[in-house]
Amino acid sequence: MGFGHIKIIHLLVILLFILPACKKPNNNMNQNENYPEIENNQLLERAVPLKKLRLDIQLNLDSVKITHYAVVKTSLGNFTIALFGEEAPKTARNFVQLAKQGYYNNTLIHRVAKNFLIQMGDGNTKYLSKKNEWGKGGKSIYKGYFPDEINPNSYIYRLGYVYGTVAMANNGPNKNLSQFFICLDEAQFLDKKYTIFGKVVEGFETLEEIEKQEIIPFKFDSLDGTPKKPIKVHSITIFKN
Repeated sequence: MGFGHIKIIHLLVILLFILPACKKPNNNMNQNENYPEIENNQLLERAVPLKKLRLDIQLNLDSVKITHYAVVKTSLGNFTIALFGEEAPKTARNFVQLAKQGYYNNTLIHRVAKNFLIQMGDGNTKYLSKKNEWGKGGKSIYKGYFPDEINPNSYIYRLGYVYGTVAMANNGPNKNLSQFFICLDEAQFLDKKYTIFGKVVEGFETLEEIEKQEIIPFKFDSLDGTPKKPIKVHSITIFKN
């Protein structure tokens, strides 16, 4: 073997040791945490802690107009909702007028479903004597139920139920009153049949604090229930954009 061949072999050996050490580090990964490489999307939730998936999706203001902001003051902190009054005019108007009338004042967040949603807006929650009816009540400015506002061609429909989405809660098609829910994560498997009319844009730490609260589970799901310690909505204040 010639001297030139030996030099080439030595060079290859050196490169084998150097190149792995020069691999670009993953700056998003905590050095104390060991995550497997993800080759299958179905393994994502098991491989990465849920909190790392909760990246806020920013609104494209060229695609949706914010008509109002609503500051929700709760016993665990405040959060702000941007309202889509042009995408869901009847729904947004109902929410704005009920808030201005003080309907939501001193109601409770009556449902917390871990990793999924929180639900509120039922006037029955003002009264402990009506606890068996929590989640079944509500009212609207239209003197009864009002229709869904679902447009498959709209920006917010395509965006879907991402983290922070605010949508109407109802017990069937076109049976909207005052109750609404806020997504605590991307609800990608939730049917797009609930009117989206806003998105939380500030106060995500309050949503996280609400989700951490201990619950009294419903019979069908240990992660879905009523907060053990009442979480009160003190007020909702509306600001026109």
